[in-house]
Amino acid sequence: MIGRTSASTRIALLVVATLGGIFLGPADRLVADDYELGFSTYLGGSDWEHARDCFVDDQGYVYIVGGTQSEDFPTTEGAFQRQQDMTGDRIGSGGYCDAFVCKFAPNGRLVWSTLLGGPNYDRAYAVEVDKTGHVYVSGRGGPGFPVTDDAIQTEFRGSDAGVYGMQNGFLVKLKPDGSGLVWSTYVGVGLLNRDLAIDDQGDVYVALHYTGKGPLPPASWFEGALQPEPAGDAEIGAMKLSTDGKAIEWATWFGGSAKEGAESGIRLDNDKNVYLNFTTWSPDVPTTEGAHDRSHNGESDAFIAKLSPDGKKLLFGTYFGTSGIDYGNGTHNMALDKEGNAFLVTTTDSAEMPVTEGALQRQLSKGKRDIVASKFSSRDGRLLNCTYLGGTGNEEPDGVCISPGGDLYFAGSTSSPDFPLTDNALKRTRSEQNDAIFVVMAPDLGSLKFSTYLGGESHDYGRAGFMDAEGNLYLTGSINGSGWPTKNPHQPKFAGGGGGKELCYEGGCYAGDVILTKLAVVKPDQP
Repeated sequence: MIGRTSASTRIALLVVATLGGIFLGPADRLVADDYELGFSTYLGGSDWEHARDCFVDDQGYVYIVGGTQSEDFPTTEGAFQRQQDMTGDRIGSGGYCDAFVCKFAPNGRLVWSTLLGGPNYDRAYAVEVDKTGHVYVSGRGGPGFPVTDDAIQTEFRGSDAGVYGMQNGFLVKLKPDGSGLVWSTYVGVGLLNRDLAIDDQGDVYVALHYTGKGPLPPASWFEGALQPEPAGDAEIGAMKLSTDGKAIEWATWFGGSAKEGAESGIRLDNDKNVYLNFTTWSPDVPTTEGAHDRSHNGESDAFIAKLSPDGKKLLFGTYFGTSGIDYGNGTHNMALDKEGNAFLVTTTDSAEMPVTEGALQRQLSKGKRDIVASKFSSRDGRLLNCTYLGGTGNEEPDGVCISPGGDLYFAGSTSSPDFPLTDNALKRTRSEQNDAIFVVMAPDLGSLKFSTYLGGESHDYGRAGFMDAEGNLYLTGSINGSGWPTKNPHQPKFAGGGGGKELCYEGGCYAGDVILTKLAVVKPDQP
């Protein structure tokens, strides 16, 4: 059952609670929004699928991307691709997969849906939409992925990714109605492109990846770069591509002598400075004076780098971590406020995180992993705020957005029966398995403005979130069975699938159908 407090109550109080011996509060009273289900739906076929990113345009249309193994995944008439081609022989144990791209109306109606793939394993990880309605998608593609004849890279130059088979990053610009490709290209030699960003001219910025062995992309891409060659093992980087897909404006590597994780995020501020976030094992990634942390702390650390608009200068670089294992996962875990301050939402099992005065939760809970939310100065990478957030289970955040007023929103999932909630939570009790979570925090990370479970008896997995200009909250991801709450659904019931091998872990298999939900701000009663 989904419950809620009275819509007339416009004040959300932070729950003052003792969580595994950790005191949360006392809290300031905050003017906060109440929410209700705007729409909520399943989406899928008889096998598995899951979504990895979502975007909402200025008119309130919702775009989601991900991957599917269902031969009967729902597509629409006139879409670019309506059937899968499962004829390739360059797959791994994960089998075949196609990327998908879907557009929903503000009321949850499916506007269009298309597949995007070749004969092997393809999956989308990121989506952005420009002012003209063109849809940009990045991800991982196998040999035979559909590229256009005049693309910057028509040749597959990837390598073996194990369970996924042969993989290479891709970048695509789709027509606004989903009927065809404007252009499509492989990108470099990395296994995937986890994230992308677009500027107001429609130029595209994508995070690069190099596995640490094999041939490199053309040296001409990196002329005059901040770092023209990889510094060591596996490495990340950034590239700017013209809106017509025909010119590489600049590219640079960025990393140290050891390993950087492939899951790099990328964001732009209002001046087109480029921010990268990633996980590193390197002790010598370039840092800058005044940054939060200029030394590697051991094991893996998160890292944030701010590059100049031409990619030639490091404006700030900082480590963020402890002596344990800390992740700067690039699955849309960073967002920028209007001043360019960077919010990073990660996870940790360490009790050593540098929490700041006034933090919501000052200590690690007794669970496996807690969320860590942090905020860094746009000027020099100095740490402004940092807090833990979690319960006695395991948390995983995915998808970070900042409201015009500077509030932090992220989606995710939790196994904690005592995850911190607000009085206006829509669902106050966690279901038997993982539930999805919606979380809104104040800009100083000192209090919760909204926090709720959402889910049913199956494994609910929030993999991406978005907050639109009106404050409405969106979550997409996957579920491996029935029980997801629906309202005005395009698809009211679970269609099937229980997760491929690569979609299972110690907590169970989480993919089956896509879930997509909008929590709409409750408008105050008119006098």
